[in-house]
This record gives sequence, C-alpha cells and structure tokens, in this order.
Amino acid sequence: MLRSLRHLLRLARLRIPARRFTAGIAALSPTASEAFGADASAAEAVAYNRSRVATATAVALYRSGHTLPMPDDHLDDAVHALDFPYSKPSPETRAAIRAALAVLEADFTVTVAH
Repeated sequence: MLRSLRHLLRLARLRIPARRFTAGIAALSPTASEAFGADASAAEAVAYNRSRVATATAVALYRSGHTLPMPDDHLDDAVHALDFPYSKPSPETRAAIRAALAVLEADFTVTVAH
C-alpha cells in the first residue's frame, strides 16, 4: 500500500476552485512554533500540529482514491508514507484525518485529475 500510495501521489493533482496543488505531496504548513511563535499555548500547538498532519494526510488519501471507512492501520500507513516523524498517529489524529477526508468526499467542488 505504501508504494502504491506514493506512486499515486506523484501522479495525482488535486483541483480546488480557490487553489490548485501540483503533483506530488503538498508542502506542509509551518509548525505551530513557526506560525505562532511563543504566543501559542501547549494545547493550541498540539491541536495545530495535529490538524496540519491530518489535513495533509487526508488530501494525499483523497488524491489516491481512498474513501471512508478506513481502518486505523491504513491511516497509520498513510502517515508513515508521507514521512511524518511519528511512530504512530494518536486516536485524535486519526479522527481528524477521517473528518478531513469526509469533508473532501462530501464537497462536490473538489475533483481529482490524473
């Protein structure tokens, strides 16, 4: 699954009316410390970093044609395939990935072109 996910990510392009991503894995947004500086609380930093991982993973899964429901081990594999420095995503991160993927699936204005 990891190889096929990486291959599909290199080939796919996600079209969103307001913004278009090029083929491959989209660059991650800045980390919480880069975005907020010293102004973020620990809870805000955790929530922000979890959201950036979840959103990037959901976009990658959507680009490669994966749909819900997805077992935890598939979500873990996707996070690892994207080279995030985590040994295993938390249950909260998996829930955020599923939520972001559900939004992408539900929005008819989001299409994938190969």
